[in-house]
Formats: sequence, C-alpha cells, structure tokens
Amino acid sequence: MSRTKFYYNLKTLRYERTRFSVVRLIMGITGYLVFGLVFFAALLFLQNFIIDTPLEKQLRAENRALAEHKVVLTAQISESNRQLNELKQQDLLLYQKLFETQARNTGNNQVLPEREEILVSDADEFNESVTQLGNRFTELIQSARGGNHFFSLKASVGRPDMPALMATPSIAPIENFELEKLVSGYGMRINPFHKGKYHHDGVDIASPRGTAVLATAPGRVLITKRSELVAGYGNYIEVDHGNGYITRYSHLEEIEVRTGQKIEKGQRMGTVGSTGGSIAPHLHYEVIKNGVNLDPVKFFMEGISSDQYEILVNLSRKQNQSLD
Repeated sequence: MSRTKFYYNLKTLRYERTRFSVVRLIMGITGYLVFGLVFFAALLFLQNFIIDTPLEKQLRAENRALAEHKVVLTAQISESNRQLNELKQQDLLLYQKLFETQARNTGNNQVLPEREEILVSDADEFNESVTQLGNRFTELIQSARGGNHFFSLKASVGRPDMPALMATPSIAPIENFELEKLVSGYGMRINPFHKGKYHHDGVDIASPRGTAVLATAPGRVLITKRSELVAGYGNYIEVDHGNGYITRYSHLEEIEVRTGQKIEKGQRMGTVGSTGGSIAPHLHYEVIKNGVNLDPVKFFMEGISSDQYEILVNLSRKQNQSLD
C-alpha cells in the first residue's frame, strides 16, 4: 500500500494531502528524459574520443601513414611534372633545330592533374591520375625510343657527311615564299604553247616581277645567261653547289651575280621576270644531281612544317598546265 504524501501549504499554514498533478508528472518525466539523453551523450563521447574501436585504430594508422608519405608523394608528382615539361621542351628544341620550324600538333595535349588535385582526390580519382601519369611516361619513352632509332639510322652525321649536307639545297628559292605560289610541279604537265603533254623538269613559282630570287645552298655561280628569244629559259642562272648538286633559276628579269662568283645560302641573285618561253611572271626552279633532274619539292625543307609540306606536295602533284 502506497504511502500518502503531504506538503505544507504556506497560505493555510497546515499540512495538506498531495494531490495528483499532470503538470508535475510531465515535468518529472521530461527531467528524467533530459537526464537520460545527457547521460547517453556522455557515454558516446567517452566511447568515441577515449575508447578506439579496431576499425578506428586502423583508420587512424592509415591517416598517419598518408600524412607521413604526403611529402614524398608531393615530391614525386612535382618531379614527374618537371621531367615531362623538360622532355617536351627538349623535343620542341630538337625539332626546331633540325627543321627550323615549329613542331606540328600531335593532338595529344592531355593536361595532367595538378599536385593538389591528386592529393585531395578519392581512391578512384587517385588511381586514374596515377594511370594517366604512367601512360604519359610510356608514350614519351616510346616516342623517344622511336626518335633515337630513326635519328641513329637516318640522321646520323659524321665529318665525311658534312660536304654533302652543306651542298644540299634546302630553302625556298624566292623571298617571302607562300605555298599557294607553287602553281605547277615536277613531272608530266601540259605545255602552255602547243597544249601537248611534256615532262616539266622543275617547279613554277608564280610571283610578281621584281621578287628577289635566292640561292638555296652555298656554292659558286656556274652560268649566267641572258637571252632575248621568246623561247627557252630566257635569263637564267645555274649554281654549282658541289657534291653533284646544281640548281637552275630561269625566266629572270634581272641577274645580279656574275659567273664564278661565290655565293651563300639565301643570298639574293636576281629578280623574278617573264623572259624566254614564259606566259606569266614566275620562277622556274630546277634541282639537278649528277646530271639528273630531281623533284625540287623534296628539297623544300627549312622553314616549312610537316603540315605545310604535305600541302606543298599535293599542290605539286596536280596535273595542270605549266607556265613555261
């Protein structure tokens, strides 16, 4: 049997029986609940920050290891990017030194992720970044091996090779050369006078009168010929470059060198005209090796990229009418 509870009433100054109060009951229950929640939160705090579970111990150990190796990984990524940039610059410099023009775009300009992006990425992104770095290094190594093999077999130059290399014509024969100026190439073409097919021994480069004609390699002037006939080469120059190479520059307006004169590559020798058997101002340019005419387009090397050379070859292959 429950005991009856009394309380002292200050107004009546007597003890009175305690009556049931809903408000007091709710307050009591609320107090117990609040106490329980606080006690439970305290237990969770103690468990999470004082007592470590096996999984938490493993994760904390991994975090410490990552923190220790972050510096090493950062240094490795920085060194990798530095080596990639150096290889790219060396490749560009080598191409420019060999061909004296900008390297063509290979279409593989993939941007590697920055160091900070790799370090804050999740596991999948990190693995993908490492894979990208590995693939890029593999591509560079294969490219370097292929280039080394090619240059060792095809582009090795010794002292006995220097005379032949220096004697080879390698630049365009007119000043401010543009690809579209090559209007007729080497091979079978249509003669502008009798409209029959014949073998065109050189290339025709259309240019305004007075355009400077340049020596395509160092050498000595072999022939300077002036002619008033409306046939043949008209005014022309032949230059002996040694090692069997001779170049011929025809239909000139002016001849500014003399027979026997020593000239340098790129030196001005005359101007474009329309003398001899010519129907328009242009330069007829020939390359002769040991008495045999060769395709001059194959000697347009310096100052022309591989893309431009491909366009030049396509222009020279057109079966059109020559200008002489």
